[in-house]
Amino acid sequence: MRHLLTLAAVCATTVASGASAATLIQFDSEQGASRGFDAFDSRAGTLNTVTLTIKLAKTRGWVVGAPSGSASTANVSWTIAGNWRLESNNDALGNPLVALTGSGSAVVPLDRSDGEYDFGFFGVTATGTATLQFDTAQFLSQRIRFNGYDLGQTVGSGDTSFTGIPAGGTINQLRGGCAVYNGNASAPGEDFCGSANYTLTYDYTPAVPEPGTWALMIAGFAATGAALRRRRRLPAVG
Repeated sequence: MRHLLTLAAVCATTVASGASAATLIQFDSEQGASRGFDAFDSRAGTLNTVTLTIKLAKTRGWVVGAPSGSASTANVSWTIAGNWRLESNNDALGNPLVALTGSGSAVVPLDRSDGEYDFGFFGVTATGTATLQFDTAQFLSQRIRFNGYDLGQTVGSGDTSFTGIPAGGTINQLRGGCAVYNGNASAPGEDFCGSANYTLTYDYTPAVPEPGTWALMIAGFAATGAALRRRRRLPAVG
């Protein structure tokens, strides 16, 4: 039994002095039913850092036109230098900006007409990533939901420049539009204009058992040892 008690004491000392860092990771996105992030359960230990990784691919819709009958297509190229704003249900987290950048080109059929202009729709995509850290106290008592906004969705934001607009032609952003399917513009809402994916990481130091808990464990070891000794002392039957 003495050996059992010694082993229990060694275990208690080892665990109490050897608590190391641990990690909890949660995922969420703005597409579909966003569930948010669970608050950290302080019973698990001491929360050291909260890190949010954001990955963005946001789309916008545009319409390019040329004087009627002057061109059948437009060879448009673009460059994006914009921002996406983080929003949440906790004002204390603020509204940090994430840079959105992108470039590309498209051959746009001008197969629609309003009598004055022939025009066609096309989409552009901007991407961005960021890693942010927050005050741990904000994640101990409530579920946090993030839902950011692409500032470039606002008509007239000026974050996109173009070349290749036909002579005498025009180019305009579609209000609320962000996708083009089979040549038709669609406006599903900013959350569904591309993607916004979140990874939240809790880095923490695990809690160690209280002294009273170790006392119960040691008592359990002692009881087990005593039972084993009694069994060895019982006379053989038969």
